[in-house]
Amino acid sequence: MTERKVCLVGVNDVPGSTNISMVNALLKLNCTVIPVNYRTILATMGKKALRDYMEYVQRKYQPDFTLFSKCNGMETQIVDMCSQFSKTWLFNMDPIQTIERCPEVVEHAKNAHFSSCTGIDIVEWFKSLGVKNCYHIIQGTDYEVFRPVPAVDKYVTEISFIGGKTEERDHFKSFLEKEGFKVKFYGLGYTGFQVIDGDFAKVCASSTFMLSMNTVNDVHKDYFSNRLVRYLSCGVCTLHYDNTGTLNKYFEDGKEILYFNDENHLTYLMDHITLEEAGKIALRGREKVLGFLTWEHVMSKILEIAKV
Repeated sequence: MTERKVCLVGVNDVPGSTNISMVNALLKLNCTVIPVNYRTILATMGKKALRDYMEYVQRKYQPDFTLFSKCNGMETQIVDMCSQFSKTWLFNMDPIQTIERCPEVVEHAKNAHFSSCTGIDIVEWFKSLGVKNCYHIIQGTDYEVFRPVPAVDKYVTEISFIGGKTEERDHFKSFLEKEGFKVKFYGLGYTGFQVIDGDFAKVCASSTFMLSMNTVNDVHKDYFSNRLVRYLSCGVCTLHYDNTGTLNKYFEDGKEILYFNDENHLTYLMDHITLEEAGKIALRGREKVLGFLTWEHVMSKILEIAKV
């Protein structure tokens, strides 16, 4: 296979960043990767320095493909410039309410040859704003990081959640505690730290169930965050809040995952699913993720669509 050179513009220098897993997946696919840490350059050197550096990278390394990971806060003309040198792709993993606060991301997508969003209706929204060649691409998992590991005493509990504090998540936390379940929530607003990478896997290993709740549970179709695939990749039975009823095509309810749509449904599952059943669901969920939603799968799909 001819060598493929990929420039990945994102956050490749912060532990826990999804972009690190994306880079590793590209390396496994025998790509040469030129990582650009755009936020660090912006914060330390400014916009002109980033613009000049991106042109330098394009001219010196001549990448076949330049992948921009959302890149909010970056000048849109950079994507347009890179599109003169290589095929370009804007990867958006966020919901509409987030992108409305950083509309330059939509402009990035307009200036790129290709783009993708993690929800079908988010793709439709991008297209309605004039974005062409936009695809529905779900985030993957890094199975070398998010995998079964031994349980850790300090994390042991019935139900754990990993993610930032929101009113809706607070509501379910309080409800479960009132119902007598042992619950631990980790993330900004719940703890003074985030659990990432190896600690993320340890929390999953130490929990009977993981609670999965997006920030927009009842808004987007065919949408879930990479937190869900990470839970499944860690081999833990996952309870996912899905009001849209659009996710069964990815993970089969009662076989690979447990969906719930309100508090009573959640407690019913907790009261009726045995530990043996939970273990079988966890194993099948992990097998499903490893079969079609690793970052290698995702990156391969992107490269195939872009014909790189």
